Amino acid sequence: MGDWDAVIDVSNVCWSPALPPLRKRRAYWSRLGLVMAAWRREHGDDVRFHLVADASLRRVLDTPEELHRLKESGELLTATVADGVILDLARDHGLHVITHDHYVDHRDTYPWIDQHPERFHRWETVDGEVRIIPLDITPRSAQDISMARELKDLRRTRLDTRNPEHRRILHTRWKCANTSCSQAATWQGQLLVWPVLSLSGQAMCPGCDQPLEALEQRSQIFEVVVAERASQAEIMRFPLEAEIPVIVGRGTIKGIDLSPTALSVTPGLSHKVPDSFHEAVGRVSRLHLLMRIEAVTDINWRLAVIDLDSRNHTEVERWQGSGFLPSREVPSDKETYLSAKDRLILAGAVQLRLSGKRYPHPPNGPFLAASPEDSEPAPGSSPTLQSTTITDG
Repeated sequence: MGDWDAVIDVSNVCWSPALPPLRKRRAYWSRLGLVMAAWRREHGDDVRFHLVADASLRRVLDTPEELHRLKESGELLTATVADGVILDLARDHGLHVITHDHYVDHRDTYPWIDQHPERFHRWETVDGEVRIIPLDITPRSAQDISMARELKDLRRTRLDTRNPEHRRILHTRWKCANTSCSQAATWQGQLLVWPVLSLSGQAMCPGCDQPLEALEQRSQIFEVVVAERASQAEIMRFPLEAEIPVIVGRGTIKGIDLSPTALSVTPGLSHKVPDSFHEAVGRVSRLHLLMRIEAVTDINWRLAVIDLDSRNHTEVERWQGSGFLPSREVPSDKETYLSAKDRLILAGAVQLRLSGKRYPHPPNGPFLAASPEDSEPAPGSSPTLQSTTITDG
């Protein structure tokens, strides 16, 4: 590879209103040529480009014919979510990256981003001329990474938390009537993932793209983070509604399925799942753990879990202000109650914890609190998870 060869985030370029035609918020194929020409002016005509686009781009481009031709010839790659492909190519071949995306949600999986900020570039248009300038990559905290991942995953559903109608959709329980859809076969006959919004504003199933059936208003919503224990790499998140029990396991069809097959088609998953996690989750039982949020008072909640006679057991690590106590096994004959910052370990390999995000209720209020990850909400704001130490039993 040449010193100035680059991978281009094609979808990011084509959608950019910072490129001519300026301030036009639709996807134009001509914008890609402007960026490539600007890079060649700075680094020579012999540079090579690797083009990667989201698979959905062809449906919204003003002229999709050239994209189709380049894809057929192998000169352009497409993926459901292009980020991982772009970052893999850049890492493996030492390429520069041309994008406006700071990839904050990928910083834990790709630590080389922070180590090589000079390899990331963006564009600007000055007096009608497109120029390439540094992207200004800066280190981000774990809280920033977590919040960026939440927001990007939610955006992929087309749901805007600022929109009152969208907040109503988020606070509604949904059911998929398609009996052959994997997302339809969920615990309690309702979706355990967020719906996707169609272009006409209808709630659709993210598994089969069919219209959803509204059930009733959700109760208080929390969110569970799934991570690999060894690396602490976050894998996915799922909503956990108060008083709705959920099974977590490997291969279960009545709950949250952590198997590699299920994760490969998980709606909204915006990052690549590391191979090491697939190995770790192999120790998890098919029906490993049942978890639920129960009310303690009108404004306080607690997380209750019970091991489902799993082969490799479940452990709890309790938070004691400055660190975690040694892990203790979660029994299978009675529920264990957790405080807000305790965490669960499935089969010694997979970590579950509650997100610090709050999903206030009722839905006419703000949907996402502005507080950082794992911070305590202001008194009297929204119902909170009980944070005092609770003994097993």
